[in-house]
Amino acid sequence: MQKIPYLIISLIVFPFVCFGQNANQTAVDTLTKNVAIAVFGHLQQLPNNGKAMQIYNELMACGDGCDAMAIIKSTGGYDAVGVKMEELGRIRNTAQFQAMPPEKANAAIRREFDQFYRKHKTDKNYGAPLNLAVQAQILAKIDDLLPPAVAPEPAAVVSESKAATIAVAAGESEIDPAAFQLSQLETRAKQAEQKQLWMMIAGVIAGLLLGAGAVYLLAYRALKNEVDRLTDENAKLARQNDGLRTKPANELRQPQGDFRQKASAYDAILAELGTDNPLTVIRQLKQQTSDISPISASVVRSGEPVVESIQPVEPEVVQVQPTPVQPIDPAPASVRSEVFYFPPPDPTGQFDSSQKSGSLSPESAYRFNINADQPDLATFRFESEPGRVARFLTYRNYMIEPACDSENSYTTTHTRIAMRRDGDAVQENGVWRVKTKALIRYE
Repeated sequence: MQKIPYLIISLIVFPFVCFGQNANQTAVDTLTKNVAIAVFGHLQQLPNNGKAMQIYNELMACGDGCDAMAIIKSTGGYDAVGVKMEELGRIRNTAQFQAMPPEKANAAIRREFDQFYRKHKTDKNYGAPLNLAVQAQILAKIDDLLPPAVAPEPAAVVSESKAATIAVAAGESEIDPAAFQLSQLETRAKQAEQKQLWMMIAGVIAGLLLGAGAVYLLAYRALKNEVDRLTDENAKLARQNDGLRTKPANELRQPQGDFRQKASAYDAILAELGTDNPLTVIRQLKQQTSDISPISASVVRSGEPVVESIQPVEPEVVQVQPTPVQPIDPAPASVRSEVFYFPPPDPTGQFDSSQKSGSLSPESAYRFNINADQPDLATFRFESEPGRVARFLTYRNYMIEPACDSENSYTTTHTRIAMRRDGDAVQENGVWRVKTKALIRYE
């Protein structure tokens, strides 16, 4: 249903309304109308507020004493503002107010206006539009309708500023648009200053928080570096302690030097005899020696002089029938095994041929045994100097595990390596490679 323009309704109803109201009620309507003009003049500047602009234009077009609440309700959309306008004009229909003389009615309207402003000034839709200059202009309009007493009670809401004094002295009948716009600019400037102040405070707080976070981050990094350094030093000391740790008393130390000398002498004897079973040859030689009769020596009696014969005595030749010696079967060709040593292999299980050594050296870790019948196959086992075991255990991932499997897991309490099964290696293109890993146990 299309609304009938409010201007036509006001022209029909206004004479009847004005006819039944006195000057006090007209002053209240004027107050309500001017307050509504100030409020909706502020609201219309906000985005998407077409209804506020419509209400503002209708309030500016209607004459003195028009009903502002009726305009607000007929347009709709701002019922909360209409309720507050009714609150401002609540004394209009009281019999006591209608019977008041002009000066007392003026004072009552000022009190109502003062209470209304104090109650709603925290709301930006009321506190900002109803600044001191606008209040002075509205009260000047009331004074034109209801002259105050000779010594009127000073209003709390009217400032003694220069702008308010000029506005009251001028006695303008309407709100000056220039002054209204100036008040809005002043309000916006104050709001901008307050916003800038709050942004400055927020920036200071954010800077303090950022600085505190940076200090905390630097302290955390320094502490973490110190902890890492201490952890590394502790690990180094632990490895050194493992290397200096004495072995148990029941560990048998093999005299490796004597063993190598004896092995070399034994190999020389085998080479001299030309057989791999020297015991048979020794028994045969012993049997031949026992069959030869020793030459009897002359017995010298005690007390008798010994006379030496000048002529040489020809030794009696004793014909000794030699015991037939069983012919020794020709010994098979000596198959000698070769022993040499290697440092730990690379992660793929290959040994460096340039590091091959015929004797045990400080860097040796594996002992190879090669049979002459199969020169490309060898058995190997972990064997190193006792003083180097701790180092090999420390770097077991690179020196032990590529060639050995263990029956148990390693812990820092282990100081020895016991062999359980030799491993197998094969020579390919002149390079020895692990074929089957040896089996060890950490003790």
